[in-house]
Amino acid sequence: MRRTPAVASLLLLLAVSSVAANGDGNQGDSAGAARNNGYGGGGDAPAGSNGYGGGGGPEVSYTEPAYRKAVDGLDYGYYSESCPKMEEIVGKAVRKAVGADYTLAASIMRLFFHDFAVGGVDGSVLIDVPGHSEKYAEASRTLRGFDVIESIKTELEAACHATVSCADILAAAARDAAAAVGVPYWSLKYGRRDGKESSAEAADRYVPMGGESIGELVGFFQSNGLNVQDLVVLSGAHTIGRATCGAVTKPPGLCGRRRAGTLDRQFGDFLRRKCGAGGDREYVELDGETPTAFDNQYYRNLMRGRGLLDTDQKLLADPMTGGFVKTFANAPSQFFVHQFAQSMRRLGEVQLLTGKEGEVRRKCSAVNY
Repeated sequence: MRRTPAVASLLLLLAVSSVAANGDGNQGDSAGAARNNGYGGGGDAPAGSNGYGGGGGPEVSYTEPAYRKAVDGLDYGYYSESCPKMEEIVGKAVRKAVGADYTLAASIMRLFFHDFAVGGVDGSVLIDVPGHSEKYAEASRTLRGFDVIESIKTELEAACHATVSCADILAAAARDAAAAVGVPYWSLKYGRRDGKESSAEAADRYVPMGGESIGELVGFFQSNGLNVQDLVVLSGAHTIGRATCGAVTKPPGLCGRRRAGTLDRQFGDFLRRKCGAGGDREYVELDGETPTAFDNQYYRNLMRGRGLLDTDQKLLADPMTGGFVKTFANAPSQFFVHQFAQSMRRLGEVQLLTGKEGEVRRKCSAVNY
């Protein structure tokens, strides 16, 4: 059973390593990540331990996190008999779309996260009811990739009528979009069902708009069974993709960040010229150093005061998240992408509709009648 999000929140982001992430999450313990990283020792590691070392702090009773528990109705072989070419069809379509427009990789992943942010991955962001559904929220104004998902659904309906949910298509497409830009493939469980409701008002309440504090974002993750490391890792999806100047200059803006000492002067001058000439609709690369590489440069940028968005740069300053930022900035990129795989998979397995809940839509843009 899914839960309604409890606090205004977060995100746009992702990735994974050369180790396939198809286990129960224990692979996240590799590369020196100890059990007190928030996945097995009773909560997130204390500030300063980075979640990877001996950590300290009072002992607490262990409560199994939501992502450690099996989700009823999900299975790796869910479509093995009913639609055996499901993953092949999705993967081929996504590779073709990203091959024609590289920026679609980040857009499809962002579409997946926006869907998650409002009641879990149920395909509700894909419903097209002008002025009413999530697609028409202010938070959804720059979302792209709807046509890619709908075309995949059309092809799957021809191959396996009324079988594959739009929620499962979106989860697979996000994984394959990541793979298309160099993120190693990870296995997915399927069996998600599609929601029947979609509200623009709910999207604007729950999807992050850039003004959230780190505490609010942490609260969002923890209320959904994830943790601080997941927040920092998934934010690393900003190592590719673009943002509008409107998002860059919104309060506290470039002047406010400079006064606070969180903006590199040279980088600030560049943004001021770029956005001054192009206006709020001008696009800026989220990672201007290696914009097409899924690597850990995003974290290195934060260490230099070169985070494009204020919410990104806050991750370094906050004691709850700063240690993780420093760890990912200083470790090899492979460590980050491996951890990303774990967080990405977990995020797609919480607060879902399964079994007889919801429906399997015939079109991703409309509920069944």
